Amino acid sequence: MKKLFFLIIFVFFAAALISSAEESKRILNMQKAYVFLPESLLISETDLNCSYFIKDAVPQDIRIVGKNSLTPERREFSDLDELVINKGSQAGLKEGDLLMIISQGRVIRHPRNHDRLGLYFLKKSLAEITCIYDEQAVIQLQKGCNPVNIGDFAILYKPEQTLFIQKIDYRLCRIPSNAVSGHVVFFDLSMGQRGEIAGESQYVTVDLGEGVVGKGTFLLIYRQVASDLPPLIIGLGIVIHSENTNSTVKILDASSDIKVNDRMLVLPKELKIVSAGPGGRESIPIVETLQAESEEPGQTEGEPGTEEMIASLKVDVMFDFDSRQPNSDHGADFTAIKDFIAAKNEYLITLRGYTCSIGREEYNLRLSSERVETIKNILLSQYGIDAAHIETFFYGEKEPQFDNSSEAERRKNRLVKIEVNGK
Repeated sequence: MKKLFFLIIFVFFAAALISSAEESKRILNMQKAYVFLPESLLISETDLNCSYFIKDAVPQDIRIVGKNSLTPERREFSDLDELVINKGSQAGLKEGDLLMIISQGRVIRHPRNHDRLGLYFLKKSLAEITCIYDEQAVIQLQKGCNPVNIGDFAILYKPEQTLFIQKIDYRLCRIPSNAVSGHVVFFDLSMGQRGEIAGESQYVTVDLGEGVVGKGTFLLIYRQVASDLPPLIIGLGIVIHSENTNSTVKILDASSDIKVNDRMLVLPKELKIVSAGPGGRESIPIVETLQAESEEPGQTEGEPGTEEMIASLKVDVMFDFDSRQPNSDHGADFTAIKDFIAAKNEYLITLRGYTCSIGREEYNLRLSSERVETIKNILLSQYGIDAAHIETFFYGEKEPQFDNSSEAERRKNRLVKIEVNGK
């Protein structure tokens, strides 16, 4: 009987120790999520000169009326092509002036109340006046991102500064109740055609205008999934252009597809921003990591905690021109990924698809998406990886890893980058 009594006491004591250890472990694993960006280029020259804006009207008195060459008939023009505009020195223009070439699209309306937001205007290219006449001038296209056509109009270009940031330090666990917020009202995925979803590095329009937000304002993107559940935070954006009723926003990060009617909340302004002139350090990529802080029982906020080391594995899968299939056998790489995650309690596989600059932008965006899907399907069907642990992004030609200046460099841009993080 005594043995049974002591056995019961021992079991009870052991259970208490295990429970205490589990509680301690639970507390240690409570993490606060932050978005942390080391010094990064957030608004690039491409964002400033190759995006779009929505506005009631733009002066259209300066127009492209012809080409300054004897080349065969062409409908589209790009960098280094010379064109003729219908204004010259009598309009106050002079050699060396920079112009922004723009085209006008359709009327954009608010999806919720159908109020008119304005006309869609696409930024196509910069141009420099190289030869001036009284009533005409010759311009040379430069830094183009969309084909230029006869009939497009131009406005005087004022160089804007790109934006760097040192750090964003913002708790993602809650949404301030008194913050200003608006709705996503439009995506531009195909030169003025409304898109259904948007993702990282793409542009959307929010119904917050000047006076509420401005260039460099950070916006937290969230969605109210159900009335009885907390809002779901799905991304982070930055304003690159503001008008009276709306602003163009670049998506910096997205954990899910962004949709029309998703909410955008203005983040606090206590963010250290560093500006650089046009062309300054364009090669610095946007980097995002999640910083985790662990708290031990009794530890006060601000004291150092225990951090878990997160290991990673990176693989580049190359493709031939216009191909959706890898150009070599990557079985060993995929097996290494499977072995890597087998030793982890938690893991996330990120796939990012790219193309070279040959071809139309919309086609290349779709091609990069199809390349990503190819790799995802291989991981799912041949290596048994759970789809819930895979996130995908595709950029087409918009985020080249190399400069596309030669075939050798373009070949390097035809890839899917795989990054596996686990702990």
